[in-house]
Amino acid sequence: MGNKTTILIAHRAAMMRHVDNIVVLNGGKIVEEGTHDALSGKNGLYVRLMQPHFGKGLRQHRLI
Repeated sequence: MGNKTTILIAHRAAMMRHVDNIVVLNGGKIVEEGTHDALSGKNGLYVRLMQPHFGKGLRQHRLI
């Protein structure tokens, strides 16, 4: 008891800051994986998906 995996599909992006591991899927394939902070620094799909939700906090990582 104590080891458990929970899969969360969140409609509120703010929830993503509080999970242990985020898996980003694109076309049914895992394209990114990590914590909110780690993924925020990668300038990848996670950042593009979260920009409208987190505003200024991720705009510094905006993709060109």
